[in-house]
Amino acid sequence: MVTPAIKNQTAAAETIKDHALAENSSTSSFPQESFRIKPPVAPGSGVPSDKETPLPLLFQLFTVKNLTIANRIVVAAMSMYSSKDGFMTDYHLVHLGSYALHGVGLIFAEASAVEPRGRITPGCAGIYCDDHIPGIKRIVDFVHSTGGKIGVQLFHAGRKASGRPKHTPEVFGPEEYWNDDVVAPSGGLDFQRDNWRHIPRALSIEEIQDVVKAFGAAAARADKAGMDTVEIQGAYGYLIHTFLSPITNHRTDQYGGSLENRARLLLDVIREVRANFNAEKPIFLRLSVSDGVEHLNTPSFVIEEAVKVAKWAKDAGLDVIHVAAGGNTPLEKIPRFPGYLVHYASHIRQNVPGLPVIAVGTIKSGKQAQDIVESGKADLVAAASSFLKHPTFALDAGRELGVDVTYAPQYAFARYA
Repeated sequence: MVTPAIKNQTAAAETIKDHALAENSSTSSFPQESFRIKPPVAPGSGVPSDKETPLPLLFQLFTVKNLTIANRIVVAAMSMYSSKDGFMTDYHLVHLGSYALHGVGLIFAEASAVEPRGRITPGCAGIYCDDHIPGIKRIVDFVHSTGGKIGVQLFHAGRKASGRPKHTPEVFGPEEYWNDDVVAPSGGLDFQRDNWRHIPRALSIEEIQDVVKAFGAAAARADKAGMDTVEIQGAYGYLIHTFLSPITNHRTDQYGGSLENRARLLLDVIREVRANFNAEKPIFLRLSVSDGVEHLNTPSFVIEEAVKVAKWAKDAGLDVIHVAAGGNTPLEKIPRFPGYLVHYASHIRQNVPGLPVIAVGTIKSGKQAQDIVESGKADLVAAASSFLKHPTFALDAGRELGVDVTYAPQYAFARYA
């Protein structure tokens, strides 16, 4: 069902098409604007400061399919609430580009919705129409010019959609929301995430199939934009997670009930993304492996089920799993402390052989990150807020670990600061 709000948003996107194309056509008129200094070695590469000391694993190359990154540090996808009609802007170029200049192995561009109603807020990024491609490609081209690697998170907010942006909500008028078309596996008041969010309605089987196709179309756009990888969002109470969890999925058709049925949407999405994304490039998945309500006597999505789902996902075409937990219910109890999600990543890595794992969860230092990968708890580490506080997190980690880490040529003198 296409609501008037969604129609208005689609029309709005069309009205700014020419403007968006004009903004991205400057390089054809002024090729000097696309001139960039390409470093011989990617920032974030390194050798031990002491030649007799082995290079820390955190700064060793990591390869999956055709993607090789300079170190094991990842910028997790974040929502910046700084888009209009889903378009990425100069803000995103500077925000994401800064991480490439500062030596991150792999950057994930923020959660980008596969359909307009899949955005968390009207200020969230999207990848649901071809007009988004030029702005995304501009960012990809810049990151590649530094020697960096970048992917984008393919996203559907589900019942967490149509919220107010975290900052400057006055930018968006009431006509830009879609409060009556917030969707989930099961609908009604009992499935409202919080009393300040909207009451969702249940998706029909036909609509579920349309969502699967939307993920595939978004993957094709990411490929056209030159993304090195894509990450499917299956965590934190967003749409795919709500299908996996019996807390939020009370369906009685082929998408509900058994674990196999609850995992059907995710597996269909993985196969559709794989069919529409370059076969040589890897696919990542961010997955909440527990609802965090083991203290309650109620059915929920638990780590043992997540192991099965991860194995199925691997068979469906998944290449790397990014392990998270929680986000689906305010009743969760997941203590927060540095590295609080790492034990989940370790469990998945131990029980799903051959599937590389990213650990996340308040990773705050190079030593902490090195300990995680060196101990075999994960293959890579990701951070978000640590990068907001310290965009130089990767370079700082190298210095902390005694690595002669490579800086971008323009920033070379920073190594002596």
